[in-house]
Amino acid sequence: MGGSRAALVGRPGKMSEGMAVRAGARNDGGVDYDLSRLGTREFEHLTQALAKRVLGAGVSVFGDGKDGGREATFRGPVTYPLDQKAWDGYGVVQAKFRQRSTARNPDSVWMENVIREELGAWKAAGSKRGELPEFILFTTNVVLSPVPFSGGIDRIDRFIESEAKRLKINLKGWGVWHFDEICRYLDVYPEIRQSYAGFITPGDVLSRLLEVLPDAVPDTASMIRIHAGMELVADQWVRLGQAGAQADSGRIGLGPVAVDLEAITEATQGVGSVRAGAYVIERGDSILRPSLQTAKDPRHALIIGGPGQGKSTLGQLICQAYRVALLDEEGESLLTAQAREVLQALRDDLDELGLPRPRSRRWPLRIALHDYANAILGGEELSLLHFLAQQASRRTPGITATILQRWLRTWPWILVLDGLDEVASPYTRDLVMTRVSDFLIQARGLDADLFIVGTTRPQGYNGEFHRGDFEPIRLVEMSTADSLHYAGKLAKARHRDDPDMREQVVKRIAVASREAGTARLMRSPLQVTIMSLLVEKRARMPQNRFELFHAYYDTIYAREVDKPNSTGQLLAENRHHVDWLHQYVGVLLQTRAAQTGARDSVMLKNELENRLQERLKDEIDDPKKASSLAAKLIEAVTDRLVLLVAPELDYIGFEVRSLQEYSAARALISGPDADIIPRLEALAQHPSWRNTWLLAAAGVFALHPHLRSDLVNALRTVDALDRTTMTLLPGAQLALSLLDEDLARQHPRHQNLLVQHAAELITQSAASPITVANVLVQAASRHDQANAHLERAAKNAVSSRGVRLMNGFQILARWAKTPGQLGSASQQLLEAAVRRMNPEERAAARLFSVEKPWVRIPGLAAYRPVRIGHKSLADFIDLDRKSPEASRFITYFRRQDVYQLDIDGFTVHYVEPNNPFDVPLLEHDDAVRQVEQAIVNAIEAQQETGWHVAVILTGLLEQVLPREAPQPRVLGII
Repeated sequence: MGGSRAALVGRPGKMSEGMAVRAGARNDGGVDYDLSRLGTREFEHLTQALAKRVLGAGVSVFGDGKDGGREATFRGPVTYPLDQKAWDGYGVVQAKFRQRSTARNPDSVWMENVIREELGAWKAAGSKRGELPEFILFTTNVVLSPVPFSGGIDRIDRFIESEAKRLKINLKGWGVWHFDEICRYLDVYPEIRQSYAGFITPGDVLSRLLEVLPDAVPDTASMIRIHAGMELVADQWVRLGQAGAQADSGRIGLGPVAVDLEAITEATQGVGSVRAGAYVIERGDSILRPSLQTAKDPRHALIIGGPGQGKSTLGQLICQAYRVALLDEEGESLLTAQAREVLQALRDDLDELGLPRPRSRRWPLRIALHDYANAILGGEELSLLHFLAQQASRRTPGITATILQRWLRTWPWILVLDGLDEVASPYTRDLVMTRVSDFLIQARGLDADLFIVGTTRPQGYNGEFHRGDFEPIRLVEMSTADSLHYAGKLAKARHRDDPDMREQVVKRIAVASREAGTARLMRSPLQVTIMSLLVEKRARMPQNRFELFHAYYDTIYAREVDKPNSTGQLLAENRHHVDWLHQYVGVLLQTRAAQTGARDSVMLKNELENRLQERLKDEIDDPKKASSLAAKLIEAVTDRLVLLVAPELDYIGFEVRSLQEYSAARALISGPDADIIPRLEALAQHPSWRNTWLLAAAGVFALHPHLRSDLVNALRTVDALDRTTMTLLPGAQLALSLLDEDLARQHPRHQNLLVQHAAELITQSAASPITVANVLVQAASRHDQANAHLERAAKNAVSSRGVRLMNGFQILARWAKTPGQLGSASQQLLEAAVRRMNPEERAAARLFSVEKPWVRIPGLAAYRPVRIGHKSLADFIDLDRKSPEASRFITYFRRQDVYQLDIDGFTVHYVEPNNPFDVPLLEHDDAVRQVEQAIVNAIEAQQETGWHVAVILTGLLEQVLPREAPQPRVLGII
């Protein structure tokens, strides 16, 4: 048929076909790269990069997805092959990656099968592949032996020729780039080799680094290896001191108790879930250099989870997985015996967990954002890169920002930025995120292969991690199965030498998981950890979150008091002072958290000693004795009770944020009854106090039953303070959260009052209607009267008009899919309401079919949106432009596009959901009030076709509110 082969033969004599490909140095100066780690997707991308470099700039590459049997195409002359007549015509490049497998078929047989399949696909009946190629180039990671005539290279060459002839495909030329050929191209093209270094570098990755990246600084490789090894050893422990495990049984390794947490992404919401750790590692198994990016998807990830839900531990686990991948195949001489032992144990634990090994061997770094915030507030003009260098050099002296910058340009990173929620002050958070943004710009300028994983709580999070750059990964509550699995691993680790106790703990936890009250307290790793400790000592289990932490505190305290030593006696004699100390620190740190310029999560140890001395002087006449007792109590609290720690020299704080919030909650509900409810009313609107407020409310139900009705009534008062609270309904939102925690389960009257109040959210422009719907339907399933309240609220919703009707439709559409009386009633109400709709309402409601796929309203067909124009949020808000601060808001509003959609001839407004709110900070109260009222006016002015604008403005209004809560009289509150 006259075709010409262009399969460039690899250097002979290295290995035979079918042998395991072990990457390493060659005697002839080349390197055998580890192509097996690439995976199908990245091998395709490598193929595209090499094709453009070897064949010429005229090569067109295709992104992820259906490519019609081609990774790249060319038309016209290309600069290939060099030793024959250059190809000139229409050509196709196809990548064929073989996964590591136990299959016995030789590589050449496997290659024949895939070539037969690919060539046949062009000639198959009904083929949609289009034009037949004149030239075809296959790339593969398999080894084809170079033995003349009988080897894999010649065999595949003859097979392509015969198969093309059989199928009557007039190929003018063909080629195969196999393992050896690709390795040689990587030798020749260092820019491609560097881009894929994290995948393809030989197994002894750091000691062999200079062979792959000749521009790397020699000392850097050894520094990185030392740092990774030290961090592997230092980060091997899970922080269980806060649950009593550390003091009882010694430190517990992260690996034996690690679990991968369930989460949802925007792609899986409503249809399934992912395992967060595995998902993040899968995301990291990509080349993320900006120069090689074609997709518009976010490059980075943001893990969002509630208190104690395991965000920080998950970040720790992910970093350890990357350290294992980075150090996995280092020679024994490069690691200490301790590091080798930790490495092997963690490798086994990760395999048992089922967490995939990262294929891209990124260098992992993890920092707490509140530590960075405190460094900045300490007066340092500190970029994030310089702070990372400071942190790394603590273990590995000599690491500088200059070294890190070069390493960032050279080698792929994963950087975990943990705990944005712990930077509560708007000013400080804005400062930190500005530095993070600067670092992202710097990394892009270096064309860095950087993968950032942030973590935060959902409460108070306002989109600081830009949605265009960060994909939200939302942790969900632990299932009963996951809770029991984690409890079993924890019991095995804590009681490895006491099988009877281990069995007892597992059985009691299983019983607790079947009881409604205690099952609600096993929805996060921290809760399960504390419950596991409590079942060892107690017969009766707590019934709400406040009782859970309260019981834990009492258990830890009793454990230390029972010890026959002077510290036990000291704690026994001074319980009231120790209780006060925890509450004081808790409420002081919670108050300072939202203050501009205040350090987060810590206070000066000397400040605490002085305050405790003042308290003790009221009871002890001798100042020296008061001073001595204060020092002893603080030492006992930090060394034995382990709730308070000294994370920095001369500073003190809580190791776990949830325990700080519990202590602050105890402070809020201490003192005279007449002070408790006014305190909670004053703090009800403030995001930084939300979790503390909910714990305090649970404390009221547990310790102050006579105040329950006052607390529930106070939520109504909060919602009637002004037009803003009447729009946002913060009291109703808190009522919903209390229902979600099932706080009033055993108090039907209060439960029904909470249901009535929370039901007002049905017609509110809530950002999370699915949460409102789910919590209320669960509440309805517990009490018939609550079910009746919700049916009445549903009828009122469909009798509304405008935005309120649109909001109500979302909730009812969700309820209509649920079984039971409420589901049936909602279905009937929806159908009747759709029949009564006017054309404009029908057009507005049809937007649900695109904006909210989980909302399917019967009688409303889906539609394909057609954009006919756009406005900005500034067009919907009447704001006095004379105020400089108001003018900044107008500029911000102009950047937020509002698209005009033609639906059934009506113009419906729509805002892209991925647009983040980067709201300018308002410094003056009059500016806050002015902007606040302008947004409220805009929300109230929206009709049904502007319901989506009302939703966006409602979310914006929550950010405009003052972030600094009123001072709850810190010194007088306890």
